[in-house]
Amino acid sequence: MKITISHDTIKALLLVAPKTDIRYYLNGVCVDVRQGTVTLVATDGHRLLAVPVAADDIQSAMEGQYIIPRETLEAVKPVKVPRSDNLPLTIEIVDARITITGATTATSPTIDGRFPDWRRVTPTSANNEPAQYQPEYIASFGKIGELFGGKNVKCVIHHNGLGAALVTFPASEALGVVMPLRVDNEKHPGLPTWAQMTA
Repeated sequence: MKITISHDTIKALLLVAPKTDIRYYLNGVCVDVRQGTVTLVATDGHRLLAVPVAADDIQSAMEGQYIIPRETLEAVKPVKVPRSDNLPLTIEIVDARITITGATTATSPTIDGRFPDWRRVTPTSANNEPAQYQPEYIASFGKIGELFGGKNVKCVIHHNGLGAALVTFPASEALGVVMPLRVDNEKHPGLPTWAQMTA
């Protein structure tokens, strides 16, 4: 099975994938092959990004998960195409071995582990109840939206109260998921004297 994607897609996925998580199988990007579809997925347990991609020879690919180590993805430099922002990389999977080709090539075995079932945590609806989120998580999805070509509206958070929220990108079919912060519903603390308006 061979996948050709933009280098920006890898950069987006690596914004979500951890570097040194004790759950070693998260330290990379999962190629999820299922029922004739291929999805690249990354998660740190608090955020998730899933990107559908096209693949050659998908009919001959065995269904399952193939986790690409982060360091393998980072080792390949993209091919620069004149007068284009598209920097393509080719990912080839043969017998649980990954070969990534751009301007350089890197090869490694897949990570032997079970990646979480991302479809189970992707919310199918939203109740529009606002929630609190880690600012850096929201910032990362803004950067991801830019990588996917967003200029003004980079991402949209579909609020879901204390449940996982869906994140969509107007410029892409990719989906994100972000978990809310569990905070006490305290009343507004009131303004301190120094911040109040004076007569």
